[in-house]
Amino acid sequence: MANPTDTLAAWQKAVLDATIACTQATLASAEQLVTLNLDAARKALEQQAQSTRELLSVSDPQQLLAMRAKLAQQGMQQSAAYANSIYEIVSQTQSHISKLAEDQFSRLSQAMPQGAEPLAANAPGAEVAAAAWKSSMAASSALLDGLNRAARQFQELSETNIKAATAGMVRGTGKK
Repeated sequence: MANPTDTLAAWQKAVLDATIACTQATLASAEQLVTLNLDAARKALEQQAQSTRELLSVSDPQQLLAMRAKLAQQGMQQSAAYANSIYEIVSQTQSHISKLAEDQFSRLSQAMPQGAEPLAANAPGAEVAAAAWKSSMAASSALLDGLNRAARQFQELSETNIKAATAGMVRGTGKK
């Protein structure tokens, strides 16, 4: 049996590593969102300048109406692409953090298969601590499973809704 102090030190290191990994994933996601927003702003400015030039060159009212419809469709397509990009970044980050949590919980469960008994051996109330440990691990496992199922369902529903909304926006502007 491993020394309880060594076991606790290993857990602390694992928790620190998991915290750092989650923080790195969150920062990477934030960096991707900042880059996406800067690119979107740059493209919007370029598109606005181009649109203004095109609108200033129009002399016929029919051309103006056609240009307006074209610009509206381009705007909707760009908005849909932006929304899809945000969804992908957030979805990837959520999946990555969920995986990290699952891995951490799995390591914890494997490191202490017999629960708190080794840590509380020969201590007053050891049986209570062991029972509390087992109950806590069972509840944590059930919670993690439920959260993962809910996250997967939310991700599938969100993906379906975003694809439907994107298709609807593009179709809707094409009819005008």
